[in-house]
Amino acid sequence: MRDIEFSNWLIDVDGRDKRQTSDNISRARRVEKALSEYLRLEINLDAEYQKDKCTSVIEMLSMDYASKIPTTINLPKDKNGLSSLRTSINKYIRFCKLA
Repeated sequence: MRDIEFSNWLIDVDGRDKRQTSDNISRARRVEKALSEYLRLEINLDAEYQKDKCTSVIEMLSMDYASKIPTTINLPKDKNGLSSLRTSINKYIRFCKLA
């Protein structure tokens, strides 16, 4: 993930304040780390965007899929928690489209 560029985009283009920007970046990092641990391979949002526009990442953040992920992986199991992670990933997808 391109942290600095994404941060600048969130502030300058998406109109987020510093706290919202920090939250979005933290959520995206959390997804990369959790899915890397779960899949036992390095997940990078830029590579995932190049591969399938992050479709597989978004699918893994669905209620159906997330219920299959062990509780030892740092992903929420509730609808609201997963939704906030998907929102951050969708912002990253929009950033990638425009960058």
